[in-house]
Order: sequence, then C-alpha cells, then structure tokens
Amino acid sequence: MKRSILILNIFTAGGGDHALGKKIKDIARSTQAEGALITVNAKTRHINIQGMEMFNPGKKLNYDDPVIIVTPHSLLSPDVLSTMLADFFYQLDIITCDTVILIDEMDVTRSAASSDRDYKAALLSLCLENIIVHSLGFAKKSIGYLPMPEQEVIDIQKSAKQEIIKLLDSYNLSLPANCSLYLAYLSSDTVTTCAQVFIINTLIEDGGFLNNSAYVLVCREKHSIKRLLKNLKGTFSATPYNDLFSECHYSTMADEIKIMSHGYVRGTGNKKIHICITTTLPSTTFKSLTSMSKTGMMSGDQSLSDYLSLKERLPYYDMQTWKEPLIDGLNKRAHKLGGEELLNKFQSMVAGRTPFSGSITFKLLAPDDVPAPTLKNSLLAFNKEVFAIKADKKIREILMRYL
Repeated sequence: MKRSILILNIFTAGGGDHALGKKIKDIARSTQAEGALITVNAKTRHINIQGMEMFNPGKKLNYDDPVIIVTPHSLLSPDVLSTMLADFFYQLDIITCDTVILIDEMDVTRSAASSDRDYKAALLSLCLENIIVHSLGFAKKSIGYLPMPEQEVIDIQKSAKQEIIKLLDSYNLSLPANCSLYLAYLSSDTVTTCAQVFIINTLIEDGGFLNNSAYVLVCREKHSIKRLLKNLKGTFSATPYNDLFSECHYSTMADEIKIMSHGYVRGTGNKKIHICITTTLPSTTFKSLTSMSKTGMMSGDQSLSDYLSLKERLPYYDMQTWKEPLIDGLNKRAHKLGGEELLNKFQSMVAGRTPFSGSITFKLLAPDDVPAPTLKNSLLAFNKEVFAIKADKKIREILMRYL
C-alpha cells in the first residue's frame, strides 16, 4: 500500500482515551499499511505530541498524503481541532493530505457548536477532499462498540478461574463453590446510588437463588470509599433491605496485600452477602473477574465494551453526565424491541447524574419484582442485538476505501 496511516490519539487524564487509540491502532494495523499511533495532549491549542508508536514497520513512514485518524475528536472544539491539525501538518512537513477520519468515543453530550457538521466545516480550511466523521455508540447514527479481539476473549475465559484462585490465595481466602460473584466499576460522583442500585436490584432479581453473594466494588476515587462504606451500612442495617440477606459482611482493600474487615450486620433473609470495596485492580484481574461474574456494573466506554465482549450482554451502568446520549440510544432500542416493559427493565440497570439539571436518576426494584417470561425473552433479544453492533469492521472498511 502506498499510503500510511497516522492516528492522532487525543487524551486528557483518563485511561479510556488511550484504550480507544490502541483499539483503533489494532484495526489500522490489520490493513497491513505502515503507520503510527501518536498520542496528543488535549490541554493545549496547538499540537502537543507526547509519544509515537509505530505499527507494521516495513519501510519508512510515508508522510506524503497519509490518511489521518483523529480519536476521540470531541475532546477538542471544531476550531481548536482545525488549528491543531494545521500545526501538525506544518511540524511533520505534510504538504498533501486529502483524507481525515474523525472517530469519537461512545455517544457523548456535546456543546451547541460541536455537531458533526461543525467539525466538517472547520476542517474545510485545510483543503481536504474527504472528511469522514463517526461516533461509536448505539444512537441512531452511531456505529457500535469496539470489541476485544476474539483471541483475547478466549484467553481470558480460559484463564479467569485460575487467575481468581491465585488472587484469593494471595489473601489466604477462597470463594465457596456456592457463591455468586458480582463486580462493579464505579467512576462517577454518585457512587453510593450506583452501588445501592446494583446490589439491591441484583439481590431482588436473583432472589430465587440461594447462593451466597460476593460483591466487589472498584471505586475509582479513593476518597469516596469511606463515605460509600458508611452509606451502604446505613442502607442495609434496617428494613426493607435487610430482608434480602441473613448476614451482610463488609471489607475494604487498602492496597494489594491487605484486606480490612468492617464487621457485619444480621438480616432476616436466607443468604449471606459480602461487600468488598477497593480503588483499583490489575487489568488482567479485572477482566478475569468480569468473565467470572454473574452480573456487573460498568462505567465509561472501555469497561462497557469489554463486558459486552466477555459476557455478550449489557451490564448495569454507572452513567457520567456526558454519557446521557449513550443511554438514550439504548433506551430507544429497548423500547422499540420490547416496549415499556423492556424499557423499564433497562432503566432499572442505569444510575447516575443527568446533565444540566444535575439530578440523580435511578430505579430500585420492589421485592416482588420478578421478571415475567416475556421480559426474559425480550431482554435476551435486546442483548443479542446490542452485542452484534460492532464498529471494528465498519472502521476497517472505511480505511480500506481510502488507502
């Protein structure tokens, strides 16, 4: 192939931006074209390159008319992105470039002057022939999620059990055979509400199972753990929620070698539950826990995409304010497929703060909320539909068209 691919991976503070760049790099690499993944700090108006990683190195990178991919582009306003690209062309002495592909993260809230049309208009000053703009996600015009590579999914599913056993052995612990595992990744400022929704609703949903339950809550903000522990203790110390268990044990992981117990309370139910809160887990451990979990709650794009890849269904979701369009797109798909019944079910799986008003949205199930067979069937069909909406093939097709 004559053209090279240059991926400008725009990032702020989170790891999700880098993860998106690496997934796009893997798709670009599959075209066999030479290229580079270039990480760019979004905090300055002009190009601020932080690193460069080559892929498919067979010859010197061709800077004469490369295909440029910018991802995720909405971290920059249209005019700033145009300025940054012009600066990038100047620094690398790129005289000719006629194709720029903008790929955004999953459906996000944007400002009034940051529509796809605004980005295309801003880039016209660069004399580009082809300006392609796409968003990941599940809204009407979005192209889906980026799945894990199939081989990685297979490897995780094969090794997950041994990985968890090894982790527990390091704490001199074991997971009983009759214990169901639940995993949550909480990254918003509504961690208490999200944890309550996840624990209460899954206990009600799985009320017919007598298995004991272990909840691992990965709380990204370390300062939130003490408050979350206190609030959960308050929630489960009295009716109606102490009817969901016979004993509720609490613990936290202060670091990778120490678990601290915080006591337990008795309830009037028939199963024991254990709630363990930590701030971080190694990536391989988190993916193994995801694979082994009965149900999960995820947040952002990366954990959601990985959960879909490993479990082939949607998790509970901790919604950041800018992710309302993502949930809105899924709500519309749920309503179209299963009407109000399926929509209400999916809404019970989402909690978080809404944009603009800042109010917290959540839905707690009642103790007698047992899903009807028709709901189970429509939920199965909904998950099957969402799992199939993968963006990797679409992105590869676009690249092959312009290489």
